[in-house]
Amino acid sequence: MDWGLALGISTADFAAHAFSRDPESVQGIRRFTRETIAGWGLCAYADDLTNVVNELTVNAVQHALPKRGEQAKAWLGMAHTGGTVVCAVTDPSPAPPSCLSPEHLAPTGRGLVIVDALTSQWGYARTHSGGKIVWARITTPHS
Repeated sequence: MDWGLALGISTADFAAHAFSRDPESVQGIRRFTRETIAGWGLCAYADDLTNVVNELTVNAVQHALPKRGEQAKAWLGMAHTGGTVVCAVTDPSPAPPSCLSPEHLAPTGRGLVIVDALTSQWGYARTHSGGKIVWARITTPHS
């Protein structure tokens, strides 16, 4: 799949990587994110971008990828253009993401709250295949 063409992205700074429920796959996404960010010269944003990508991918693993049977995959796409990095995760579930209001000491439920705090904007769109893309935008200096 050529993500750049499918999404209408016309930038050389585009990278995509598939992942699954496998914990090594999710670790690989974090490594891929940091390497991509470093390649774009955005190391100052590595922690924020990696946290955002981690929350989006973990949400896909926990809520969208099947727990049994078929070894489904989801995709992370990242684009850097001008003063913006957009991270997008596509998964097979049509269920929209939902921001929770977890109790003060609850161990989970803050993923999209973190995404909202670290980004200038985030949202989701349904895909033609019946799944969704959850995306987040982080403003960076022009480079």
